[in-house]
Amino acid sequence: MKAKKILAGMLALTMSMGVLAGCGGSNDSSKGSSGKKDSKGGTTLEVLTHRTDLEQNGKLAEMTKAFEEANDCTVQYVSYTNYADDVSTRMSTSDYGDVLMIPDSVKLADLGNFFEPLGTYDEMKEEWDCIDSKMYDNTVYGIPTALNLAGGVLYNKQVFADAGIDTLPTTPDEFVADLQKIADNCEGVIPLYTNFSDSWTLAQWQGLVVSASGDPSYEVNLLKNKTDLFAEGGAYYEVYKMMYDIMSNKALHEEDPTSTDWEGCKPALAQGKIGTLVLGSWAVAQFRTAAEEAGADPDNIGYMPMPANVDGTQYAQISADYCMGVNKNSDSKELAEKYIKWYCGESGLQTEEMAICAKKGSALPEFMNGVSTFVKDPEPAEYEGKFNEIDKTSEVGTWDTDTANFKVKLCEAAFAGEGDEAFNKIIKDTNEKWNAARDSVLG
Repeated sequence: MKAKKILAGMLALTMSMGVLAGCGGSNDSSKGSSGKKDSKGGTTLEVLTHRTDLEQNGKLAEMTKAFEEANDCTVQYVSYTNYADDVSTRMSTSDYGDVLMIPDSVKLADLGNFFEPLGTYDEMKEEWDCIDSKMYDNTVYGIPTALNLAGGVLYNKQVFADAGIDTLPTTPDEFVADLQKIADNCEGVIPLYTNFSDSWTLAQWQGLVVSASGDPSYEVNLLKNKTDLFAEGGAYYEVYKMMYDIMSNKALHEEDPTSTDWEGCKPALAQGKIGTLVLGSWAVAQFRTAAEEAGADPDNIGYMPMPANVDGTQYAQISADYCMGVNKNSDSKELAEKYIKWYCGESGLQTEEMAICAKKGSALPEFMNGVSTFVKDPEPAEYEGKFNEIDKTSEVGTWDTDTANFKVKLCEAAFAGEGDEAFNKIIKDTNEKWNAARDSVLG
């Protein structure tokens, strides 16, 4: 059963029967480590994270020592490779830690059923950026662990030079043409590595969409104007047609997309075995570290925004990474909130990882200099949470990557060489699902 359907069922039960701990009144005794004492008599705080790399290499434990000493507590990290699905399933009980990254499977309107309010938007907006990402009815439930350029392309600068690419592409057609130059001129180099078998990586293409539009109110305007999600010439169409065209050309990606290797692609890009990957700016630091470990030049790792031209400018949207929230059932809510504000604003991890701290006034990493950026406008009250509600009700899943998702269907059709007819059918079906849900939600 898909995690998003499990959670949808949970939410239905919450509203009709009040049986979930997220609504209070639960007698569920399974509390994980919430409220437990450590060996020294202090509180143990359980934190659920998607950062398996930092948990396994000890970085999280090391950086948290100062917080533990200052607050007489122990922080216990539990990491998940398939975070969104596993944690969404775990949220069917009250046992989902004290602090956790908020899964996108939770509708914005349902945040209050599972998470403790951290404050109102008006109270917090002067201290934090992008807190409207996990907000409903002016109430904030999560703080971004970092801010990133939501979408873009990582590339190997030397590969581009070897292929004869002198300037970065500014349109989808130019990008596809540059990939073909790599295929023609750089023997043995994979022009674009899809990472298809690690399904979560497909969501990185979604990160390109709002950037491609150049419009801070793009998603709200789709609703206001009742425009098809995949209207030809719009940002959704432009991004996913580019993806489809690349995936349809076997010369432009790896030979077997079903056996890709996420960890292996990091040194491969640094070593010039891969030309490009579609990833947000959050990945730059990881790939630079992999370059150093492989004995390659980390300065060869470049970042470019989505190759889309909006009145002569390419944009990259600054958006929230995973947001941290407090389990509404936690016995240590005050400490949990203190931990979130420390992790997101004071830990220094964001600077180390070449991301942007969500604290107001934080500096941009050097590689972002010269990139035209914008932050999405907060949704007007009339449309607050509506795009998200339509996305979940329709099961279109703009950020999802389950096997029924349109991204997966597009890739499978492209790999099979089914041509533009298949592309047109998939986006037509997706538009129909979206429009039906939109008309139902908006009336």
